[in-house]
Amino acid sequence: MSDVVVFLRSQRKFGDQIVAYPALSILKKFWSDKRVRVVSRYPVGQFYKDLPWVDEFVQADAFTAQMRALPRRAHAALNLHHSSERYPLISLLRRPVVRMGFDNDRMGDRFWTHSHRKDFNEYIGLANMRLLATHQDHDPEQTARSAFLELAHPHTETVRPADIVLIPGGGSGEFKRWHLDHYLALADLLQRHFGGSGEFTFVLGPDEDYMRDRIESLGRADFKIEFCRPAAELAAVMRTARLVVANDCGPSHIAQGLCVPYVGVFNEPNPEWFWARHYTRDVVPDNGTAEINSVEPARVFRACLEVLDERPGV
Repeated sequence: MSDVVVFLRSQRKFGDQIVAYPALSILKKFWSDKRVRVVSRYPVGQFYKDLPWVDEFVQADAFTAQMRALPRRAHAALNLHHSSERYPLISLLRRPVVRMGFDNDRMGDRFWTHSHRKDFNEYIGLANMRLLATHQDHDPEQTARSAFLELAHPHTETVRPADIVLIPGGGSGEFKRWHLDHYLALADLLQRHFGGSGEFTFVLGPDEDYMRDRIESLGRADFKIEFCRPAAELAAVMRTARLVVANDCGPSHIAQGLCVPYVGVFNEPNPEWFWARHYTRDVVPDNGTAEINSVEPARVFRACLEVLDERPGV
């Protein structure tokens, strides 16, 4: 029987899973003697089956199946949904000892024993960790970096860490993709700044074959490609990066969780998906549009120089 059950947000994309990882890691530290079951409406078990903090994944869409996923009188339920009334009701009916969820003016929010106010201007990964901090205090940056370093650890002997990481993909569509040409122009600006010493690693996913072909055709010795690496190996790639520049995409949240200097390029301000800190910057169009490719490489370059002058304190 599972002692701790986590109900994930009803989303199926890579990034939606990645932002839950630090919360799962600290949850397991809180209750290292308990079995942790993760529950989703969608078939996303491949993102959880190899995590060191998860003992079981269950796909459950129907209300009755979700009820069965939470045993009666389990030790704890962590609910990462912030809008549905379903999950407070499940916790009320199954009565786990600890019931954690977001306060978002739902009728069922009164049933939580521990809650964190939902704020749509707060990075989702940080919100998840702050929810757990209502049970036991912890440092979110230390928690996040430790989680991704733990994931990376089995691969540190076989995966070479990157210097500067560029992530030009974006699974949600072209409107979120700052063009590869801009990344290439940015690499040139950075290389001049570093006096030719920079090494650039492009992280690409299954939809970016054409980008891989383009980058390889350039024949540049300072360019390297990491293609379709799983999350743990991406954490090993980025664990000591001097700089990461990314579109809004799944791998960007590994970089943000590793607490390395980070610049995110967005089509519009999106604080739920950008973790604002002194060594991070978000760059958005400044011309009154949501056209991401109106962002000039020089603006992103200036943001890079700002974060390179800051050193993370974790």
